[in-house]
Amino acid sequence: MRTDPSRPCATALFTPRARLCLAAAIAFFLTTLVVGSIPGKAQALNREFGDKLMHLCAYACLAGAIFLAFSRHRAVITLASVAMLGGLDEIIQGFFPYRSSNLADLLADLAAALAAIAVLSLVNAFVNAMARKDAGASYRSPPPSDCAHEDHHHR
Repeated sequence: MRTDPSRPCATALFTPRARLCLAAAIAFFLTTLVVGSIPGKAQALNREFGDKLMHLCAYACLAGAIFLAFSRHRAVITLASVAMLGGLDEIIQGFFPYRSSNLADLLADLAAALAAIAVLSLVNAFVNAMARKDAGASYRSPPPSDCAHEDHHHR
């Protein structure tokens, strides 16, 4: 039983938002692995859009989903997850003769994660600031009583 409401619950990972975001991240990552494993598909996409741009877009989306799944230690968890998943992706690519493992791709993945973390942290800070401002504006204290005015009416 949770006794201190100021401390996040250990089961916070199992909130509907966390489950949805992590499911999206897993599905997205598996989709990129499958599409990247189709002979000629990754090469065609890379020719069309550029290898590094593909990595930046894919891993920024992946990082965003991971970031939004957590409420504490978001940046660290996101960066560590992207490092592991990006590294796994590069290792898997090494097993396919038509693909190649590349450290520059992993660095692009990490750059994308850092960019996503920065943007989402700024958006989160802005939203929280606006919520605090709105919460403060919605509370209106009662008007001060004017004792001299009240005494005047009762005479």
